[in-house]
Amino acid sequence: MKRQLSIWLSVLLAVSLLLAACAKDETESANPEEREPGDNFNATGFPIVSEPVEIEVMGARHALVGEWKNLAFFREMEKLTNVKFNYNTPPSSDYAEKKNLAFASGEIPEVFFGGQLTTDDEITYGQQGILIPLEGLIEKYAPNIRKVLDENPEIKQSITAPDGHIYALPGVNQAPIAKLTSMWINGHWMQKLGITEAPRTTDEMYKMLKDFKEKDPNGNGEADEIPLTSIKLGDVRGMFLPAFGVLRREHMAVDDKVIYGALQPGYKAYLEYMNRLWKEQLLDPGTFSQTTEQKSAKGHAGQVGVFTDALPYLTLGGDSESSTIHPLVPAMTSPANPDQPIISQGSGISRGTFAITNKCKYPEVIIRYVDYLWSPEGEILIHYGLEGDLWEWADDEKKLRKYIEHEGMNIEEYRGGKVTPAVGVSFPMFTPEEVENNWADPMHQFRIAEVDKKLKPYGKSPFPDIYLLPEERQQIQGIETDLNTYVESMEAKFVTGEASMDQWDTFVKTVKDMGVDKLLEVYQTGYDRWLAADK
Repeated sequence: MKRQLSIWLSVLLAVSLLLAACAKDETESANPEEREPGDNFNATGFPIVSEPVEIEVMGARHALVGEWKNLAFFREMEKLTNVKFNYNTPPSSDYAEKKNLAFASGEIPEVFFGGQLTTDDEITYGQQGILIPLEGLIEKYAPNIRKVLDENPEIKQSITAPDGHIYALPGVNQAPIAKLTSMWINGHWMQKLGITEAPRTTDEMYKMLKDFKEKDPNGNGEADEIPLTSIKLGDVRGMFLPAFGVLRREHMAVDDKVIYGALQPGYKAYLEYMNRLWKEQLLDPGTFSQTTEQKSAKGHAGQVGVFTDALPYLTLGGDSESSTIHPLVPAMTSPANPDQPIISQGSGISRGTFAITNKCKYPEVIIRYVDYLWSPEGEILIHYGLEGDLWEWADDEKKLRKYIEHEGMNIEEYRGGKVTPAVGVSFPMFTPEEVENNWADPMHQFRIAEVDKKLKPYGKSPFPDIYLLPEERQQIQGIETDLNTYVESMEAKFVTGEASMDQWDTFVKTVKDMGVDKLLEVYQTGYDRWLAADK
């Protein structure tokens, strides 16, 4: 009996020690600011660790991006830091499903990198201890990130969860060209018709589109001109709707009050204007059915007058230098908003790009790794790669860069295939305005000048990056999905005339019956919480 008791006590002691060790490991992961990094870790300088370590990472891989292990960025970072990644990189098209499965099964990586985490992911798994808080690690080991957050409190405000913790880091691009919609005018057509200035009002825009339709600006003797092209209005709405005093179709904030854009009189005026363009065939008849490729084919065939694209030659053809003839459409006014032009401006913040899980053995190591990407040198490395590969200096003073051409591949194909994972997917990096500006490319400099003059002074954010609690999100998830579908459908019907503007009151009633007041109530609560966090 004594022997059996001794055996049971030994087993119990072993189990207790094992549980204590597990609890200690969990505590160390969950409370990284209390963790002692060990002798292998270097708190400053490079390499980050004296002896190499391996970290399991999961991230989304865009179709243009090659295998991460073959990209120059990771090879260079491994040499610099002594940190080797083991990669789990589902295609972007499958990533959300794979990420959700990882959380559900508990088979999570040590780190999400290019992680595309939602705010619900951050709050839910942060509160469960699966994602660890980052603010302590940032304070101790990430001077570049700390500096950006200190100097830009709106960024910190937008990535801090309601419980006060930062569970994920964003990608940030401060350049106006990254925050504002670019809608271009065919400069050749303007020259042909003697139009010397881009329209500044919706009436002037209508007149120019009318001239494009009727005066054969492409000079082929056929009535084949498409004055304005679009894909389901999603690309041009950001320019036309603000002209009528409404920054967006969905929830937006005006004087700290959350309202619904599609219920405003300005939205009705916008629909009436777009319907006029449709009826007079000034708006592309293929707007609600065409693909991006079909839209571009029309541009390359010399049929398009006004359009949105990152750069005009992507739609119209030609090259960078010759595209400086195509001017940007400025922020416009309208009879519904006659005095002050406004334009919807994004925050430049892409949340949820990076997080550390409680499986991570080296949280202090990976936060230092990412901190480098928030430095000027690290940003260039993940964005464009090393000097001499994709780019080189264009001047002796080393203030302007220029791209190096690679036969058989355009810049984005080479960038994603050979250089960096940061193509089509957001990564934890900080891009200041001057980095976007220091390229010698003529079209790039022209675009910057156009945006700074015509859009930047009038940019306004329709709604900040806020967090909704899981229970708040649950209250409105069905409402928001149904509203978005209905409003999208009715916009197309109003514009094409399938629904008469006489049905406006019915539209408003339906939106209210679908629960828009509950939606606004929940967003108001989240918005008020966001405002309070700034005080």
